[in-house]
Amino acid sequence: MPEEVELVSPEQEHKFIETCFELASESHFWFKWRFESFLQQVKSLNIPLESELHVLDVGAGNGVVRSQVESATKWVVDITDLHIEALRSSDAGRGKTFYYDILQKEPSWEGKYDAIILFDVLEHIETPSKFIDAVLFHIKEGGYLFINVPALPLLFSRYDEVQGHYRRYKIDTLSREFAGSPAEIVDARYWGWINLPLLLVRRFWLTNFSKNQTDQEVYRRGFAPPSEGVNAVLTRMMRVEHMFPTQKITGSSILMAIRKTER
Repeated sequence: MPEEVELVSPEQEHKFIETCFELASESHFWFKWRFESFLQQVKSLNIPLESELHVLDVGAGNGVVRSQVESATKWVVDITDLHIEALRSSDAGRGKTFYYDILQKEPSWEGKYDAIILFDVLEHIETPSKFIDAVLFHIKEGGYLFINVPALPLLFSRYDEVQGHYRRYKIDTLSREFAGSPAEIVDARYWGWINLPLLLVRRFWLTNFSKNQTDQEVYRRGFAPPSEGVNAVLTRMMRVEHMFPTQKITGSSILMAIRKTER
């Protein structure tokens, strides 16, 4: 059963593709792939998995990332999102579940967290500077911000548009979002390079054959594997990629780890 959602901010109206929460599952190959890539990054930075770090997952949706992180670490993960029904459908974890707009910058939350997870959120923000400032407000000095974003502007398609993406990044363009912030980039890597041919096919198909489809249909076709068998094959592809890492070259997504510094 999910924990009760604690309302810290007034409820707001936001446009969401409901299918994205319906399809968000730990069994989906993409969520597995992202999380395994994230774990590799955390281990390479010698960030302790066995310590009870207090972490906030911003834009958590139905809590998939919390479930993954808490199953592999002793971290205590609070979650927040502006889609209250997604939060209500999340499973209870060690952390709390909040409806909280971080732009509110609740004074008692300043420097509250050892780390913040911001997976596939930044690309939804039209002008990220104010949002980044609010995220860093909540992190202790010396704490971490873990980011995942979609990579490669070449791959931008109607799929991104229906998701509400403003951009896809390269490592250098993502790094520039933090210019002037109290933030030190300590690791940046691509992942999902073995996926690139599939994403190019998706872009071609969406450009040429999706004009009469609804946003829901575009999202489902662009994200949901057509069968459990295909999902299993794509999961095995993830394992192949991890045997031959090329994190500095290219990929379908970027993971970046940032340490908060003094202002």
